[in-house]
Amino acid sequence: MNKILTGSAALGALAIAATAAFAQQAPKPKIEAVYWLSAETVSGMATGQPAGVAKNLSLQLGSARRNPAPNAEHLPPQALRAGDRLPLVTPAGAAPREDGKPDYRPGPADAPKGRIELYWGCGENVPAGQPVVIDLATMKPGAASPFGAIPNVKAMVPPSAGRHATYGEWPGGKDGMRVPRAASLVGDHVVQGNYSPEMRFAVAGGNDFLAPLAPRNSELASGAVKVSWPALANARGYIMTVTGAREDGTIVMWTSSAVRMPGMALPDYLEQSDIARLVQQRILLAPEATECVVPSAVGKASESAMLMMTAYGPEANYGSPREAPAGWGVKLRTKATHMGMLGVDLASLMGGGDADSDAPAGDAKPKKKRGLLRGVIGGALGLPG
Repeated sequence: MNKILTGSAALGALAIAATAAFAQQAPKPKIEAVYWLSAETVSGMATGQPAGVAKNLSLQLGSARRNPAPNAEHLPPQALRAGDRLPLVTPAGAAPREDGKPDYRPGPADAPKGRIELYWGCGENVPAGQPVVIDLATMKPGAASPFGAIPNVKAMVPPSAGRHATYGEWPGGKDGMRVPRAASLVGDHVVQGNYSPEMRFAVAGGNDFLAPLAPRNSELASGAVKVSWPALANARGYIMTVTGAREDGTIVMWTSSAVRMPGMALPDYLEQSDIARLVQQRILLAPEATECVVPSAVGKASESAMLMMTAYGPEANYGSPREAPAGWGVKLRTKATHMGMLGVDLASLMGGGDADSDAPAGDAKPKKKRGLLRGVIGGALGLPG
């Protein structure tokens, strides 16, 4: 019996070794082309209207094949409402560098100067130790960053002219990349051209553009501002930042992260694994979150401040089967962004509504502040004063 067991073990070991050897010899599918779709839903001041909503779409195709006369296009579903064919234009003079690095040579850097007050975390009152005051002029090279920890996230690197033998993009140098507000990515897509294999994939509803962010400001008696919003379906996590300034030049910065960090440290898009980890670390607000209170000290420290909010959405990946002679991969990533003024309902403000109804009796500062903001914002957006 021991001999039988020994023989079985030996046969098992041989089978494992043979499988491993076969796996090492089996060629991995060669990915000849990659295609990225970056879909952003924008709301607020960045649209050109205080309460506007817009959608941005960026398409990027990179291929290992070289073609001196590149031609490629994306055939989207009718629901996109952007036309039957989206030409993927190769930028003039686009050629990869020999070393694969971008052609950028920075000039001499100016000595930093200025003062920053840094706040973080949701709550009506700031805890002890805030704000951290940063004097840029006294910062020494190599010293620990006074801004706190920069989250360790994996950089997302889309296709580019510098990384691929042939590259094409849409909108191809046009001003903006807006698609209609009612645009949808749901349906069948085809990408074809003379320098990449044909790509066919279907986008499901769960990977469409995110709904727009619609945060509302509610000023509390303490001067803190409660920002609330309807939860977005399919959102994976949120982050908010506030940036303001005083007449003396001091910059005031706040982020909703429970961890001290620079408000602008996160990239435009995040890997799904990074989103989940950052939610767990309380750097991002959880997907079920619907409110966050900006501390009273933040609003009091600045005459006016910009509120920025980002919702990171899902990602979808498509690709050719392993048996295909020419492999390809498609990545679709989504997010929603909002820009507004902290403590100000811009829709009511610009619409001529009673924007001062929440101001305490006898307090002229909110009314004066809103009047000033209305003139500044209206001028910037080309709206009547």
